[in-house]
Amino acid sequence: MSKRHVVVRSAARQPSSSRDGDSSSSSPAQPCPLHACLLRHGITDLTAFSAPKHLALSQEEVDSNVEPKLAALAAEGLSPKQIVRLFAARTTASLLSCSYKDTFLPNLQLLQALGAYTDHRPHPKTPNLTADGKVLAASPRATAGYLPRDHGKVQQLLQWLEDSLGVGLEKLAGSKSLCLVLSLSATSASAVCLSLQRQQVPAEQLAHMLLKQPALFNYKPERLYGRIRALQQYLDLDAATALQVVVAQPRLLTVTLEASLPPLLRFLDWYMGEEGAGCSLVRAQPVLGILTAKTADCSLGKLAARGYSQQQIQGMVRKQPTLLLLDLDSPLQQQKLGWIERVSPWTLDDFLATPAYITVATRRLAARLALLRGCGLEPPPTPSLLAIPSSATFMAALRKQLEKQGRELPWAGWAEWEEAWLGTEEGREWGFLPLKD
Repeated sequence: MSKRHVVVRSAARQPSSSRDGDSSSSSPAQPCPLHACLLRHGITDLTAFSAPKHLALSQEEVDSNVEPKLAALAAEGLSPKQIVRLFAARTTASLLSCSYKDTFLPNLQLLQALGAYTDHRPHPKTPNLTADGKVLAASPRATAGYLPRDHGKVQQLLQWLEDSLGVGLEKLAGSKSLCLVLSLSATSASAVCLSLQRQQVPAEQLAHMLLKQPALFNYKPERLYGRIRALQQYLDLDAATALQVVVAQPRLLTVTLEASLPPLLRFLDWYMGEEGAGCSLVRAQPVLGILTAKTADCSLGKLAARGYSQQQIQGMVRKQPTLLLLDLDSPLQQQKLGWIERVSPWTLDDFLATPAYITVATRRLAARLALLRGCGLEPPPTPSLLAIPSSATFMAALRKQLEKQGRELPWAGWAEWEEAWLGTEEGREWGFLPLKD
């Protein structure tokens, strides 16, 4: 074990006899109680746990307040590396020092109760990760902010969500930012909601905004209104329309629009070779407002690096403005490009000829192609049948083709087929999102 990573508390020197009677030896240095506990749980990089306050923890403190936390997280399927990320995340409250019995455990039990409302399918690369373990591992900083939170404040928030927005446990469980929601101050969230309700935003839409972008509800209302006014000014929208835009796309309010939007619009005007093109694109797809000029330039540059000319890219962007959001080097898009290159009968050019196709999830494309081939049907000339129709429409089209051949579809519906396909080697490779490093 690297001495660089392990800081130990020296044991007291013990006398021992020797042949000449005048020498002594010291016992081997022993890890401090915290380090010994971490090592037992497979955590060998102790860098984040070597401050004086960590080394000073007694055996009793470790046994009663640290060991059970590590055991509980391991029981949810978190790896030692994932556990370290949680404890090393810098937050106001300390995950290491909070009370296990009064704080950590009831907060974890709430996540377990919420997990019962989800349809959890373990990722093939993390088969032991539970539904709530997946939530815990998804965002270490958010988790490290939630688990040490005063459970009384969490209960106060839950009551406010139910009473004010009609958000009970089942709706709450559907949030992809669950730990951030549970870390909200009921007082701050109430102030934001009251401010938006004065603008005639109904409770149902407020609930949608909160579950999608909970961080907004810790902001001061005047900051949010500054960003809404920026949308009005730079996209030439009236107040009512600007408000509708941010309700539908609350992520826009997480961006300092007053600073980032003007250079973004100027860049898009320049790239598209047309004055006002940037405003038109963002008005058509307001989510583009989350971009900066730099990130838009980077996305376009990655298309250019694949051999597409500026004129070709301009045409793609006009057809599908959200291409600007795609990072072709991201793990998500690399998975899709891998499927196109290794499995798909179509090329990247075929997908970009109708750019909406490239924005479709890899799982949907791969599962539909697998079903076509499983039924012995030839893929169509373009990816349209895989990318565009609903699952019901896709299955109806397959049944019609099979009926012409006097055959029946061997699956009752799409859900039954997809469930079976996800259990195959192909489904495990292409049917799950790539894991974050």
